[in-house]
Amino acid sequence: MNWFKKLFSKEVTEPAFNIHHPDLADKVEIAFETGGKKFYRFVDQYQMPVGRYKWVYATLREVDLRMDLETLKSYVSDLKKSLNGEKKQVDLGLAWKTIFNIETRLSLAFEPQGVKKLASIVYFTDTEILSTWNTEEGNEKIKFWDEHKCLDFFLTRPIGEYTRLSDSSITSLETYLSQVYPILEELKPEVPTP
Repeated sequence: MNWFKKLFSKEVTEPAFNIHHPDLADKVEIAFETGGKKFYRFVDQYQMPVGRYKWVYATLREVDLRMDLETLKSYVSDLKKSLNGEKKQVDLGLAWKTIFNIETRLSLAFEPQGVKKLASIVYFTDTEILSTWNTEEGNEKIKFWDEHKCLDFFLTRPIGEYTRLSDSSITSLETYLSQVYPILEELKPEVPTP
């Protein structure tokens, strides 16, 4: 009986929800190209599918804080440890160090890894499903950009607007990145600050 149903039924397969989907085809444009790959963006961010925009919204919060959720949790853990010490004493040194590290992070222009994560959501390939975002695919894009020393996404709309870098040059961006990575290394919760 199943073969009979198959014979007379028309199976309709939905096209993949990527840039080739009829609902999205006129809403995307090329953002930049690197390593022989083209990366696209939405012409207007408000046209981004809700499932993907949820990831943008969550990641924007991390970009604003200049730290991811795990780093923030580590700082909170250090503060708790300083207030509820192993010897039942308050460790003001650790508390002030943690507060200093948080304040220093907040004063940075931006934290590169957070911006790269945001870029991996905002910029996409032609085959990427756009109704959501996949962490593994995002990490692969970041790895690809790092391998090809691509900094274009830092200066391209909308990331350039989010980070207020759209008027910057590649040279000043490279200078900032060379200075910020050692600072971030020193600010890690498990590394004591001199």
